[in-house]
Amino acid sequence: MKRLIYLAAAVLIVVGLGIFCFSPKNFTLQEAVLDKLDTNRVASIEIIKRDQQGEHTKNVTNSEEINEILNSLSAAKLKKSRASDIQFTESYWMTLKTEDKGRAYGMTLYDNDYINTFEYNAAVPKNASRSYKITNDFDAAAIRNAFK
Repeated sequence: MKRLIYLAAAVLIVVGLGIFCFSPKNFTLQEAVLDKLDTNRVASIEIIKRDQQGEHTKNVTNSEEINEILNSLSAAKLKKSRASDIQFTESYWMTLKTEDKGRAYGMTLYDNDYINTFEYNAAVPKNASRSYKITNDFDAAAIRNAFK
């Protein structure tokens, strides 16, 4: 009887550790992307907006606008996702370019629900691309305002 109790306890501990270790972690975009990048060296953000009216491109070079967009993005709370077929009405493809490296990061924001990131010149190319579900009430107004 004691052996059965110990076995059940061991199984519960292993299952609990497995759930804890393999459950999706929560991040902010700050942790996932911006901490890996010297945001003070971002020289421009190229944004391609895609919606029902087509595609529109804007190249943001004003440092105040760049900081506003990066601060807005840093507030997004994320959970890793494997979504490959994302339904959206509006998307923003953003390329962050630095003064010294050129293209550093690419991000695609789908509505306010998902964001894909891509690190140009990543040390490990298979880890360059990541997909995330946005889990908070993220406001993309700073990005939308670039097109006004």
